[in-house]
Amino acid sequence: MPRAGRYTVTIDTVNSDGTSLATRRDGKQVRLKGGLVAAGKKAWVEGEQIIGEAPDLPTGTQYV
Repeated sequence: MPRAGRYTVTIDTVNSDGTSLATRRDGKQVRLKGGLVAAGKKAWVEGEQIIGEAPDLPTGTQYV
């Protein structure tokens, strides 16, 4: 898991214990502190804490 800075995840499940299961861009699933963002949405993460909802922007790969 990235140690510094902010990154985005997709929330898979919001748990009743105040944590959420999420999938990182590399496909690994992580358990994070916070239940601020609904399942299926993108979230900003700092350390192991969800800090808010992230915009659902399109992604893609560009070859040059």
